[in-house]
Amino acid sequence: MADLPMHVSDAPAAGFAERSRSLRPLGAALLVLSAALVVNTLAGPLVIGWIDYPITESMLNQLLGLELVTVLLVVPVAVTAGVFAIRERPLAPLLAIGPSAYTAYMFAQYVVGPLYDRYSATVLFQLAIASVSGIVTVWCWVRAAEVRLPAVGRRRRRNGTAWLVFLAVFVLLRYSTTVTGALSGDRIPEEFGDSPAFYWSIFLLDLGVVVPVTLLAAGALYSRRRLGQHAYYALIGWFTMVPPSVAAMAAVMVARDDPHASVPTLILTASASVLFAIPAIAAVRQLSRKEGVTP
Repeated sequence: MADLPMHVSDAPAAGFAERSRSLRPLGAALLVLSAALVVNTLAGPLVIGWIDYPITESMLNQLLGLELVTVLLVVPVAVTAGVFAIRERPLAPLLAIGPSAYTAYMFAQYVVGPLYDRYSATVLFQLAIASVSGIVTVWCWVRAAEVRLPAVGRRRRRNGTAWLVFLAVFVLLRYSTTVTGALSGDRIPEEFGDSPAFYWSIFLLDLGVVVPVTLLAAGALYSRRRLGQHAYYALIGWFTMVPPSVAAMAAVMVARDDPHASVPTLILTASASVLFAIPAIAAVRQLSRKEGVTP
């Protein structure tokens, strides 16, 4: 597993392309997005409770776990990326893709998951967060694509490709019962029985977006496309966010004696959180050294 991170070559920091435009506006956008996430968490059931979600108790437990990850992981990484961007560090856009794409992914579920039967200011606010995070994600990708990364060797490229394929398969295995369930007409998991929109939104995003994009990135990396490395770094950043969120959901469910709590799920997702973080942390450290700046 130690060879999985995409180690860059020993080329000097000049290997990063010169930028003609400042990263400071992107940095400001990341800080604004981070502030919006903090406000949403403070107003939610984890802290003040101004936002009253029309969801089941089990879904509320999962949402509390998401809120914890938002303030303890997503916001700190987004703020760090924002500060890096304000300091004009080339690494900033790549670092920012993880939290911004994660936010778009999660807040799509915040909007369509709860059973709202009337118009709500909460929905509008969370729609704005989802939209802004989507825009910031695309913005980060465009700016990241301007950075010419140092080349990687054949072995590293193959290891990175294998890791991306593994991540895609990992997601697919979560839905291993989908085919048999579709053929037999089985019901969706019981915990989503009263909140099917949550399940189907995750289903759509995971199988309709995450898996295809991850496999496409694996193909681009393996075939030495110019943006293959960029896609690799962006995706491992996103995958660093997701297992901790699922682990936090499982932990809250166990702590609150949720009838759908699962200790094996908690152990699996907590282990995946550590495993998935290793390539991302290594990549940040390596790219930071190529910038000539200590992270």
